Amino acid sequence: MTDLFLKEPTTIGLSDQAHAMLKRLAEDKQNGNFAEMADAYRFGISLALAHGVMPEEILGQRTTIFNVGTLDPDKQIYTTIRSLLKTGDTPVYRWAERLAEWGVREMSTMSDKGELDLGAILAKALDAEQAQA
Repeated sequence: MTDLFLKEPTTIGLSDQAHAMLKRLAEDKQNGNFAEMADAYRFGISLALAHGVMPEEILGQRTTIFNVGTLDPDKQIYTTIRSLLKTGDTPVYRWAERLAEWGVREMSTMSDKGELDLGAILAKALDAEQAQA
């Protein structure tokens, strides 16, 4: 095992405030966007990556929510973040937390405005990708 893997956390989470937002997003069965909190967390990471966000460290109290092995069993999140970001001395899964924090907050804001449409978000990301090709 290398030092890189030794530095990686085994659990990850969000700030207390974003954790409450994540719960609300997962519990919103009327819109049916997410079956589980983990799905919303993963989508939050993807949303932040799609927007090119380089979020700051999470300040204040942080709530542990997921075991890394459960959230990312095939290491796709790890591999994607390592490929797209210069993570430096910060463990990749700490970056995942930061990205999820931004993404969950963004989705919560959209949801509060009645604008959380995952299909539209994905279509916009696809359009942007095709424009770059």
